[in-house]
Amino acid sequence: MSLQWDADWVEVIVEYKGVRVKALQERNTKLYACPICGTGDHATYLFSPKDLVYHLYSHAKRAEKLAARVSYEREEAEE
Repeated sequence: MSLQWDADWVEVIVEYKGVRVKALQERNTKLYACPICGTGDHATYLFSPKDLVYHLYSHAKRAEKLAARVSYEREEAEE
């Protein structure tokens, strides 16, 4: 008896509320793997297309928060 999970991944297109994402789905358990997190040690597995889209949204919000902010001030032209 094995203590490890031998996943059989299939590439699928997931659609939820107009959002289309290409992801991996495990054939037997029907779990989705986050395309950003991957299927390795730090993987995130999700149960539904809704969960997957919201998880990807959280990646986008985190990236937005970490993005560098650039600000500049316009110099007034000398008269």
